[in-house]
Amino acid sequence: MALVKCVVAAGLLAVVGDLTPAVAKTTQYECRFEYESGRGGGWIPEMLILTDDDVKGEIVVFDPIIKHFVGSPIPARLSARTKVRSTYTWEVVFRNKGQGGRMIYTLSHFSNGQPAKMKAEPGGFDNSWSGEGTCKVSKG
Repeated sequence: MALVKCVVAAGLLAVVGDLTPAVAKTTQYECRFEYESGRGGGWIPEMLILTDDDVKGEIVVFDPIIKHFVGSPIPARLSARTKVRSTYTWEVVFRNKGQGGRMIYTLSHFSNGQPAKMKAEPGGFDNSWSGEGTCKVSKG
C-alpha cells in the first residue's frame, strides 16, 4: 500500500510540475582560496565562480586559470552530493610555450560550516595540490 501511495504522489507531483512555470533553481558558488606558492604556484585559483543550473542541467565554472588558458567558462559536472557536501569536477586543457597538459580539478562545498576544499591533479602525474577556502552560496 505504501508503494502505491508513493507512486501516486510521484505522479501527482509530475502533473503539478507540468502545470506550474519553471522555477529557476540555480546555485552559484563564489569561492576564495588563499594564495600559497606551496600549493602548486597558482594551480589552485585564488577565486572561482561555479554555477549549477538545475533547470537547464548545466554546470559551468570560471576562474583566472580558465580565463588564461581557455578564455571563457567551461563545463563542470556534479560528481557527488550528500546532505552536507556537493562535489564538482572539471578539466582544464592547456598549452604553454609549446608544452601541453591538463589539470583535473575537484571542488567540495560543505553546508555544515567546514571549509571548502579544492584539489588540482595534473593529468598523467602522481602529484597534486590542494587548498581550503570559503564559498559564498547564492540561490536563484
